[in-house]
Amino acid sequence: MSATPWTPLSAVDWTSPPLATLVVSRAFLRSRFGPPQLANLDSNGVGLFDAWLMRFECGLEVAIWGFHDRDVGEIHASDTERRHIFFHLDLDRAKASVWWPDYGHDAPPRWRVVRADDNGNEFEVRVVPSRCEAEHVAAVFEARGHKQTYWVTQCA
Repeated sequence: MSATPWTPLSAVDWTSPPLATLVVSRAFLRSRFGPPQLANLDSNGVGLFDAWLMRFECGLEVAIWGFHDRDVGEIHASDTERRHIFFHLDLDRAKASVWWPDYGHDAPPRWRVVRADDNGNEFEVRVVPSRCEAEHVAAVFEARGHKQTYWVTQCA
């Protein structure tokens, strides 16, 4: 999977504590997301950082802070559902740690990707927490060009 399309923002009108920290360099963030929208910001005690501000089609807004003096980034977002955030960023959750577990959460799976074969049999392909992730999974399978049909339903 690759990172989903996003629109750069010049500012955000929400606040968020760090929902996760990443072991990641600013060079990596620049290669993945392009130049930061804000540079050389003062964190009031942690050091200077650059900020990548992005809005995804589903409305999720994310800010990634890449610190100058170490290979650490922080993720801030308009929503606290971590799996949804990491899906859009296409970043390895294994490289992330959670600072304050009370500020973020992993939602239970709520959306199903279903497949129908040539005989009309239906099979659950994957269950995920966000509709946008489910639609992405269905689109990836549809693009493979097989005869099966894929669609998204909400879990009961």
